[in-house]
Amino acid sequence: MKKLLFLLLFIPIMSFGQEIKFDEIMSINSLDTFKRVVIENSFEFSNGDNYITYGYKLDTNKKGVEVASKWASYDKEFGNFLFQFIKDGLWVDLEFNRIVSDIKSKCEYFEINDEYVTYNCDDSTFEGQIGFKTSEGSGFVTMFPTIDFASLEKE
Repeated sequence: MKKLLFLLLFIPIMSFGQEIKFDEIMSINSLDTFKRVVIENSFEFSNGDNYITYGYKLDTNKKGVEVASKWASYDKEFGNFLFQFIKDGLWVDLEFNRIVSDIKSKCEYFEINDEYVTYNCDDSTFEGQIGFKTSEGSGFVTMFPTIDFASLEKE
């Protein structure tokens, strides 16, 4: 009975070990730091051309489509990233809610951008805003980069 009780207490604690944290998201400022964060959190490479994509607990369903409980993508052209949390399990839902809570408490509201609530964060290592939204059973956290339009026009 003691072993069963120990296992029931220990297994949920292990589940928190692969949780993306607010500080990790705020550290992403390049493809290299993006890959470090997702690989250290047990995401697996899915594909990559313009977008580098990783999935957590990556699997293939009966139709041959890749499925995961969490997705992470990095846009190589603009240097922004997106995390998607599929809200079909308690742990993933709690993880998304913790990140949102940290954003709201540690950052300053900026504006609504394409249905995302965006914030400026002093803790971020990237230039831009962090945003979040819930849509179609998923929670999304993304970075909106600050774009220097004057330098783009010169190119």
